[in-house]
Amino acid sequence: MADRPKWLILGENLFNPIVAANLLATRSLTFGNPQVEPLPYMAVCHFVGCLETSIEANKQGKHSVAVCLVRQCLEALTIIDVGLQKPAYAEPLLLAWSEGKKTAGQLRQNLEHDIWPHYGKGLWTESWAEFFGNLAQSVHPYAHYSPELQGWQWATITSRETGALMAIGPDTYDELRAARITLLHILLIWASGRIILAYDGKLLDNTHQEQMAELGAAIASSNLLFEKQNWGVQLVPHLVFKAGYDWRKQA
Repeated sequence: MADRPKWLILGENLFNPIVAANLLATRSLTFGNPQVEPLPYMAVCHFVGCLETSIEANKQGKHSVAVCLVRQCLEALTIIDVGLQKPAYAEPLLLAWSEGKKTAGQLRQNLEHDIWPHYGKGLWTESWAEFFGNLAQSVHPYAHYSPELQGWQWATITSRETGALMAIGPDTYDELRAARITLLHILLIWASGRIILAYDGKLLDNTHQEQMAELGAAIASSNLLFEKQNWGVQLVPHLVFKAGYDWRKQA
């Protein structure tokens, strides 16, 4: 990205500390059921692997691959969130999920009812349930190869001679599509950091906690995301801005 916005710089700086905190927290969890005990830690490993691979695929112009991996990250983050709750609450939910009796979406419904009211606000004044619901909605269509997912395979190539043309290919890079997916990456990093802070604030030192607060404010002022609007529309691949609007800057 030519102009690196503050949310990108802060998000990249927080990636390693937040990943380390998640791995430490979930590795040390203890449950009575050995079938359940490794699940949150495995979810962190999947979250990190998918996020790292999505970042690389996005850089290479494989945007459809990158965005479907973002969907995987969100599902893994749900399991992490459940796993970090008190064992009496988390164990039956994780067991039901591992046995195919509950989906990740159903686990989020449990969290919304029982846990998320204690997490405070999202990016602006919305509840955590509204924030996470918006994030989930923005990647929901990309669980399968679909026309919606295929939309990420097109790139807009602009030149003085030909104007704007649509191109396809195995590694067709589109700056605006790449930026939207990068913002999703940073939203996932911030959300996982907030979940860790709700579990144990000592897992991130004061400097990183301050950077987390700065990151939330920087995302909230991004020109790619707007309060009180549907992220499922804002972060679709084919959305275009009016002439003269600079989506690279902060609001």
